[in-house]
Amino acid sequence: MTLDLDALVLPAYDDLEGLPGEAEPWRDRYTLDETLELAGLSTPLRHDGRVGIVPTGIGKSAAAATVAACFADDTLDLDDTTLVTVGIAGAHPSVGTVGSVVVADSVVDWDLKERVDGRVGPLSWRARDYVWNLDDSLVERAAGAARDADLADSDAAQALRAAYDDERSPGVAVGPTVCGDEVWHGEAAAADVERLCGAYGVDGYATTEMEDAGTATALARFDALDRYVSLRAVSNFDRAPPGGDPAESAGEFCFGLATENAFRAGRAVVAALTA
Repeated sequence: MTLDLDALVLPAYDDLEGLPGEAEPWRDRYTLDETLELAGLSTPLRHDGRVGIVPTGIGKSAAAATVAACFADDTLDLDDTTLVTVGIAGAHPSVGTVGSVVVADSVVDWDLKERVDGRVGPLSWRARDYVWNLDDSLVERAAGAARDADLADSDAAQALRAAYDDERSPGVAVGPTVCGDEVWHGEAAAADVERLCGAYGVDGYATTEMEDAGTATALARFDALDRYVSLRAVSNFDRAPPGGDPAESAGEFCFGLATENAFRAGRAVVAALTA
């Protein structure tokens, strides 16, 4: 029997050395009693007949392999399925604050580039730009649904924001996400990222993460990119506060709040897009 899902939710990880797992709230607050053991998956796909969830693993390679394995297995029919990444991300301070949710309108691959004498730019011999533009209508619908979610806040997030003189509360934004296999932090790295985005015609970036370019690559191969939503909640800023030490601020995260808000907004998006 073939399983035909309305939505497939793609967090990166379930448990990571005691940190709140991106998949955990979905597993705990949805009734996902059925499982599918598919070749190529490191974790079984859980589902309730309409909504499925499977952690992709951390990084682009793991994400691409997981998504491709789901599409390649004949027991799973994803021809009409909406695919939703839900997870955490770093953020450019001008776009969103800690706890905010950002729906991506494009995905930029940070790793495929040239670095010449410290300057970064697109590959001179590339066959194409490593940017995936997501469906405008779907992005708009997803952002609208996310704005209906009741986002949480925390004392820890407020304390972190205070170091940046940031008085904002968590909200919802739309913008590009930059995907890379390295964890980077600081003004110099951020300037390089903005430079690469600009070379691709992308006006800045909103979030930074490690999976979406792999997911987008696999979905494009299976002609499903127009059914993809990337939704991420901000766990940290991508640079130190003014006058701060990047070595210290690089370790300041609010994983719990970001994981919770990614779930709250993601649940609203899944409900709206599969109604």
